[in-house]
Amino acid sequence: MDPQLKQRLTQQIERLEHQLQQLNINADAFAGWFDPQLFNQDVDHPQDYIHELRRNLRRLEQATTSQRSQWLSEHLAHQLRSLHQAINWFQQEQRPRP
Repeated sequence: MDPQLKQRLTQQIERLEHQLQQLNINADAFAGWFDPQLFNQDVDHPQDYIHELRRNLRRLEQATTSQRSQWLSEHLAHQLRSLHQAINWFQQEQRPRP
């Protein structure tokens, strides 16, 4: 894996982690948000999504076939996009309304 790509993905995951911590979202609020094919459904806390992203990034680094690498790349991209959208929604919900 390209070191710059790995660095960008790591930074993106760290930003999402920071945003989740700031929002202080409880596990019940995230329940049922994601398709079971996107994230493991045995999640007890929103932080578990971050752990899964990191685990998939490690798997991508260790992928031994181009097919596996491509699948992991696409899966990780979908996970990042979905978690980013969920966090944006929660941020908008927490903003004071005029």
